[in-house]
Amino acid sequence: MDANRISEQEQRENTDPRESRMPIPIWLFILSACIVVFGAYYILFDDEQPLASAMGDQRTLQDLMPKPVAATQGDDAAGGAAKSAAVDGAAIYAARCGACHQATGAGLPGVFPPLAGSEWVTGKGDLVAKILLHGVTGALTVKGATFNGAMPPFKDQLNDAEIAGLATYLRAQWGNAAPPVTADVVAKARSETASRTAPWNGDAELAALK
Repeated sequence: MDANRISEQEQRENTDPRESRMPIPIWLFILSACIVVFGAYYILFDDEQPLASAMGDQRTLQDLMPKPVAATQGDDAAGGAAKSAAVDGAAIYAARCGACHQATGAGLPGVFPPLAGSEWVTGKGDLVAKILLHGVTGALTVKGATFNGAMPPFKDQLNDAEIAGLATYLRAQWGNAAPPVTADVVAKARSETASRTAPWNGDAELAALK
């Protein structure tokens, strides 16, 4: 039998596949290159692209920068009230207060006092403003219980309208029903305590301001 003879069965089989010199079809390679070149040209030379703020909520980088505290010191009563109403006190609370006083305003026993039903929150508007401006340290009695936490000052972080908006939010949440605090009230409290450099010493100092 001839070993080199190809049988009828072998003749019906397809030849083994072989890889060509260029696995990617030449037309696909050219199309991909054209897309890349066009994209680069469009990005570099298209002068009619809209500004980034026009594609979002219209705010610019300057709008997002924090306003200096001094910018609100000259507000009159009407302007201060309008700015206080425009501030989102709930957002400020969530960002700066919620971790300690909790979303429910219940605080943490022995450390962070509750804001719900707190006599310090629902008392004088200028008092809550002064507390927010300068913070509190040391023993503080709230609803008959003593707390020994530490509250940071916000005088350098929030302007008058923001502190007023935060105070107003606290005085209207979790069953609290106290009048709102306006920016002019905060401005006056800031001016009266401008020389203060340390947080209030709990009951020892705040009790006299009730």
